[in-house]
Amino acid sequence: MDYNIALVGNPNVGKTSVYNKITHSFEHVGNWHGVTVEAVSKDILFEHRRITVCDLPGLYSLTVYSPEEGVSRDAVCAGDHQAIIDVCDVNDLSRNLYLTLQLLEVGAPVVLTLNMMDELSRRGQVVNYRKLEAALGLPVVPMSTKRHSEVHILLSVTVDYIEHSRHKRRELPYLKKLPTEQIKTIIEKNAEKAGIDLLYAAVKVMEDDSYVLEKLALSEEQKAGIAALGEGLQDKLAAVRYEYIDKIMDGVIMSSVADEHHEMHEHYVHDVPLTQSEREEAEKRGDEEELKHIRLHGKIKKNEDLKRRGFSGADRIFLNKYLALPLFFVIMLAVFFVTFGDYMPGYWMKTGLEWIFDNALHDPVEKGLTNVGAWNWVTGLVTDGIIDGLGGVLVFLPQIVLMFLFLALLEDSGYISRVAFMTDGLFRKIGLSGRSVFTMLMGFGCSATAVLTSRGMEDEKMRKKTVMLTPFMSCSARFPVYSAICAAYFASGKAFVIFGMYILGAAIALVYAAVLNKIKKFKSGEMSFIMEMPPYRIPTVTRVFQILWHNAKAFVIRVGTVVFAINIIVWLLSSFGVGTVDGKTVFGYCGDVQVKSFLEYFASAIAPVFAPLGFGGGEHGWQAVTALLSGLAAKEVVLSSMESFGGVDVIFGSNYCAALSFVVFTLLYVPCIATLTAIKKEAGWKWMLGGAALQLITAYVVALIFYWMGILFVYNAGAAVSIIIVLAVAAIVAAVVTHVIRTRNVCIGCPGAGSCGGSCGRKRKK
Repeated sequence: MDYNIALVGNPNVGKTSVYNKITHSFEHVGNWHGVTVEAVSKDILFEHRRITVCDLPGLYSLTVYSPEEGVSRDAVCAGDHQAIIDVCDVNDLSRNLYLTLQLLEVGAPVVLTLNMMDELSRRGQVVNYRKLEAALGLPVVPMSTKRHSEVHILLSVTVDYIEHSRHKRRELPYLKKLPTEQIKTIIEKNAEKAGIDLLYAAVKVMEDDSYVLEKLALSEEQKAGIAALGEGLQDKLAAVRYEYIDKIMDGVIMSSVADEHHEMHEHYVHDVPLTQSEREEAEKRGDEEELKHIRLHGKIKKNEDLKRRGFSGADRIFLNKYLALPLFFVIMLAVFFVTFGDYMPGYWMKTGLEWIFDNALHDPVEKGLTNVGAWNWVTGLVTDGIIDGLGGVLVFLPQIVLMFLFLALLEDSGYISRVAFMTDGLFRKIGLSGRSVFTMLMGFGCSATAVLTSRGMEDEKMRKKTVMLTPFMSCSARFPVYSAICAAYFASGKAFVIFGMYILGAAIALVYAAVLNKIKKFKSGEMSFIMEMPPYRIPTVTRVFQILWHNAKAFVIRVGTVVFAINIIVWLLSSFGVGTVDGKTVFGYCGDVQVKSFLEYFASAIAPVFAPLGFGGGEHGWQAVTALLSGLAAKEVVLSSMESFGGVDVIFGSNYCAALSFVVFTLLYVPCIATLTAIKKEAGWKWMLGGAALQLITAYVVALIFYWMGILFVYNAGAAVSIIIVLAVAAIVAAVVTHVIRTRNVCIGCPGAGSCGGSCGRKRKK
């Protein structure tokens, strides 16, 4: 018999970790909000039963505010699952149970699992899950995903719950405090026609849920009848839910015996009161010694409560308004230095792979093919096109893995959520939010995947802007290009130049966000940012390995498929051509016949467009342009194409400025086809084409500036510095003048910021 089971819960409660344990999968997990953005499912065999397990995106309520939450709501309301495993974080159980009550209101067959029991135990607490089970009338399974046996128990309980028909719709007493029955009477026919559960529909009417109200299509008379039942039903419903949760939670989370002994020890030995009244009596007596112990005990309790909510003493530094951003930049700079710096681990691993490709593959294969008399073009295809082309990209795998290792440690420790929290204020000023940080940071890995994470944003304009600007973040596929060129031309400061590219991409994205938010058509609406502040956790080997394996595998597969295919096509088109030799039209291999290749004809026609950037002219300009064009399929192909042409030093020669211009252009120009497809899927054709055009124009202009400023620095450093100073001063003056013009008629204290036209009667700034 086949069963369908869905995993539902708030964001960051460990749903995907539970899913991975149940299905033996390697879906991405993280210690931050919004990791899962679409439903993921897998079939498993459990005790001779085929079970389809579905991991749904996190949501706080069945009243949704983003497309990803809508996926979960629709799956729950469809009623296609024999059981819904509601995953709750036992450390924040009261808030998590709010969703549990909504699942019961819709009549879903719920199995409640209390995850992260190991963290509760470390705090010296235990859970009376049987009491919670009796209060809610559903199975409750305490567990930790670190213990596989407990995951097995969860599945056993769920299957038993399904097979023995233990699901019975529970009567929820708190709904009797509201006009639920009257509303059900009014909307009964509408709910039946719309195919919506009647109780669920009544609750959603009280919550003023636009999605359900649209489906019910109530008449004006029905709306008036509901309005006559009273105002503020939504607030009253939330209040009675929380009141009910407080009632059933009484005595569920308790101190362990050891913790209780400690409390009694503090009470009897140090006179620390157990109740508030005893504290008040101590204050009346003025007993300073006892009050000292009380304050110390209270401080410890406060710190424990903050720790339970995800904060710790480290956040006084990492979330400090003056230190947070500088520390973030220092941390990221250290990551880049260790990953890309000379004589660092990444350097030695890359050097080792280069030796293998050059001495153990290229030279022996070339010698062997020559000895057996293979055709010249076949030898060139294998050695230059395949070994050099693919090897030139694969040698950077260790450094890519090392970078993802550091990012995985930051993510799994909970630091990435802090980055979103501390940048939310800045992002709001430019029409984005802290949720945009998650998407943009994921852009450092894969832009196509990052674009999909934007689904959790409730404001449509903000979501589309984030989607369009995320490709400016430098994805891992661009890294081999940076590393190869910087190693050849900027060896002493390679790590700093690469770090600068990442900063440049992010800075341009934020500048465009600020500009777009000034345009009425693109201005974001009012935004809310609800974010889980996960506790700091020691990154687990399993989860870090999953992240590394996923990214390394994706990189190798991309190199072995897309990069391999495109590289072969590029090599063939660049190695064969047609031309006139001794008055005769000749077709053949360019290594045997002095003719122009097919690709050289095409690329040479458009290469002059890039001549002002430094890399479109000269003998090898067409090769640089060809590499950029091939990068539209996958950015790794940019480097593999250049390697098959002889390497970056052949293409750019001694022109450092052209090499830097090429790196900047690679950073900013049109993303790969996979990313464009993802943008089209999430935002539509117009945003995809607009974003591609914006990136292409930006890449050209910024690369042009970098090239000519570089030329100035090389030939006239004084002029270059002078231009920078003049531009900086002009920008400051323009900003000051703009501010004065905008505020000269602003009323002092006027909430309308001067838009009142003087009608408020307040004094104006002169």
